[in-house]
Amino acid sequence: MGILIVLGLIVVVWKVIDLAKQRAARLEMEAAQQELILKPEQVSNAGFSFDMNLESGEVILETTAAANGLWFRIGRDGKTDRLIYKDFTGNTIGRIEVKRDDEETVPVD
Repeated sequence: MGILIVLGLIVVVWKVIDLAKQRAARLEMEAAQQELILKPEQVSNAGFSFDMNLESGEVILETTAAANGLWFRIGRDGKTDRLIYKDFTGNTIGRIEVKRDDEETVPVD
């Protein structure tokens, strides 16, 4: 009988520790997501202007605000060819080319 009580106690303690670890991981993930959300004080009130070079037939499919700049989704016929991340001064922070097996890649400038 004593062995069953000890085993039951071990299971309860193990489960409490497991739940605490899961909660800590969830809180850490939520905190990381909050850092990615654009806060009003991060947006500059100063105006900005820059040029976006597009290939023939390309259009900007979507523009999305990010923490330190803007994401541009560029493509043709509704299909994304590339994603460009620019800061508010027009400098390119990052670029992602979308490659498809059934099509040639679009050359990036």
